[in-house]
Amino acid sequence: MFHALIPFEEMDQFSDMALVVEGRKLHVNKAYLMMHSPVFHRMFTSNFKEKNLMEVPLPGKKYSEVSELLKQIYPGEPIDLLNDESLPHLLKLADEYDMRQVFHNCQQHILKNLIDKSRLSTDRVLFYLGIVEKYERLSSLRETLIDLASRIFTKDLEKSKHFPNVPATAMRDALFLRLKRIESTQYASFFGDINPCLWRP
Repeated sequence: MFHALIPFEEMDQFSDMALVVEGRKLHVNKAYLMMHSPVFHRMFTSNFKEKNLMEVPLPGKKYSEVSELLKQIYPGEPIDLLNDESLPHLLKLADEYDMRQVFHNCQQHILKNLIDKSRLSTDRVLFYLGIVEKYERLSSLRETLIDLASRIFTKDLEKSKHFPNVPATAMRDALFLRLKRIESTQYASFFGDINPCLWRP
């Protein structure tokens, strides 16, 4: 019976070392790993014990998650492999190993779903907003997500399972943006020509 080869499970002509995760090996190319991660570059070029090892253990990591991480930096169509469920652990690992390419791929995945209005939902907007608030490298998406969150009814925000995970600063900015929008569209009709400066301290 034919078995599809799982990436990194077996050595190929380019692999020259292995990452050992949960007792299993992920065969990789050291130079390629160093090129995508300053952390691994320091590990393999400075006076760390891992410098000359052919097998480098990554304690506390999950095999499936590190495998997913590697797929994001190796040739192929990595963005097509992404899904919302994988974002939290991928970004956590990308942050730990300083992998810019993985951040870029995750950013493109989020942006693709934001552009496609049919994929938008309250849960998805708040999920992304909670993630973007954690990582400076995703900050370019913040303004768009704040705007989207500001257009969601408060009762729907509170019902979302992701509402508790959104930092207070992000929710403050979203609600403040909503207030500014209300002021610009409704104050004139309510108060006519009354000078709004009268209400300022």
